[in-house]
Amino acid sequence: MREVNYKEYSPEEEIIYKEAISKIMDGFKNGLNFNEACSIVDVQDSELRQFIFDDALKIIIAEMHYGKGMALHNIADELKVSLKSINTAVMEMLEDVGIASADAFKKSNPDSPFATA
Repeated sequence: MREVNYKEYSPEEEIIYKEAISKIMDGFKNGLNFNEACSIVDVQDSELRQFIFDDALKIIIAEMHYGKGMALHNIADELKVSLKSINTAVMEMLEDVGIASADAFKKSNPDSPFATA
């Protein structure tokens, strides 16, 4: 399992994050491929910029694959992103769901022997 790296955003970073995600999504909806849409975002903090790009890709995959049933190889073609990048993002999404589910279980079942793992 990969090492999970979550980011706690400051109020200023939260604003930058939301604005950047919105710009990327608008760019993509207006016909830009994924990298072109990301290129319109100017975020100086390289770590924050990478979180934004990773999250934007996951949002698009969720909408296209899970929301509309589009095959992953078609998403890769439409975004002009490698299928390997798409598969990596999907695996990270599934791991995130597993972690979030385990955390929710632990919070709602604190006395369970499984909640301490």
